[in-house]
Amino acid sequence: MKRDFFAVGVGASGGGLEALGKFFDHVPFDPEIAYIVITHIKRDYKSRLGKLLSAHTNLPIISVRENTVINPGNIYLMVENTFVTVEDGELIVRERMPYEIVNKAINIFFRSLAADFGEKAIGIVLSGAGDDGLDGAIAISREGGYIMTQTPDSSLFSGMPISIIEHDHPSAILDPDDLARQLMAYVNNNK
Repeated sequence: MKRDFFAVGVGASGGGLEALGKFFDHVPFDPEIAYIVITHIKRDYKSRLGKLLSAHTNLPIISVRENTVINPGNIYLMVENTFVTVEDGELIVRERMPYEIVNKAINIFFRSLAADFGEKAIGIVLSGAGDDGLDGAIAISREGGYIMTQTPDSSLFSGMPISIIEHDHPSAILDPDDLARQLMAYVNNNK
């Protein structure tokens, strides 16, 4: 199905809270963009991400605790003890089992985003250790979507951005505030 709005998956891990704040400081409302934030939330950790992000944006912030239809103009947040995927324009929430590794949440989400939104899928990888997001970024690129990453120099933990840069050749490598500006330019040129 061809989507009539863009879905932006934003993946972050260690050092990602600061990067997310800087990114959303520069994101204006756009009725053709939905944001889904995927982070590495430990099993026993109650995320305060919604409260923290509300200081950086006026967009509505929705914590995804159950299956939820994606609507543009909103920010959707993954919550603790879950994995989130996309099917038919809906965020599907599944409980994360104790044996499942949290640091694959971005890959899981990005792969489903690529399959469901195709060329309207945008993946942004921010600060984090390891390589989560890489396989999903490759999937988004293959479907004609757009990939951006934070510069390693501006990342508290540069593993995730470096893995994207070395293996996927993202279209934009910028500091978080500039990623927001580039995102808006890309969307405006591809409506």
